[in-house]
Amino acid sequence: MVEKNKIYNMDCIDGMKSIDDNTIDLIVTSPPYFLNKEYEKKWTYEYYCQLMDNVFAEASRILKVGGYMVINFGDYFNSGNRFYKADVPSVYPSSINYFNWGQSHGLDLQATRIWRKQFAKMGIPMVCNTHPRNIFDYEHIWTFRKRGSKDEFVNDRKLSQRGVLGEDWKSPAKLSVHCAAFPIELPTWAIKVYSHEGDVVLDPFMGSGTTALACINENRYYIGFENNEEYYKASLDRIDENRD
Repeated sequence: MVEKNKIYNMDCIDGMKSIDDNTIDLIVTSPPYFLNKEYEKKWTYEYYCQLMDNVFAEASRILKVGGYMVINFGDYFNSGNRFYKADVPSVYPSSINYFNWGQSHGLDLQATRIWRKQFAKMGIPMVCNTHPRNIFDYEHIWTFRKRGSKDEFVNDRKLSQRGVLGEDWKSPAKLSVHCAAFPIELPTWAIKVYSHEGDVVLDPFMGSGTTALACINENRYYIGFENNEEYYKASLDRIDENRD
């Protein structure tokens, strides 16, 4: 049995399996994007899909009925025909996978939103792009809801009804230890919209601890899992610094 307000250096599936059924109020996470980052280099696409399917299966089991899962993800760039054969550089929409993973495990897609990144507002940076294809100046923020109850709540209508997020968010802190940290405003927004004070929030891909910091700031309990020891230690350091 896991403890609240603790991050564990362990595989997220093993960690989630140690959580009792119907005990988590909210899940907020940003899973690996399968972009061939250092921690993904040995993964096959089949392994990645099985990992994510297992995450959704465990999320559905441990969420309370009517509980929410807020997940941040990006689309896949089909470089080198990683996903399908194409004549020119192309894109594979990850939303196809995420919708199917949720539906197959009793999680309805309750809302879709876009995170408009800061550099999109300030102007696209100069990049070498000889193809008529945009750069990814956006990411997805989707909310899944566990079936079994028709009861819902709205903590802040102004926050919950926004479909485009991030225009007033600061850029993520430049952390030397983590290459893909999201801004603290992202989990803070999700926590304010989809939970109450004293609720338990899980991040199965805790990374450098941003979701935990948001929970501390908003008076929620947190539980996190992070398989990478370096990221895990960085998350503990950030929490300790926040207490000083």
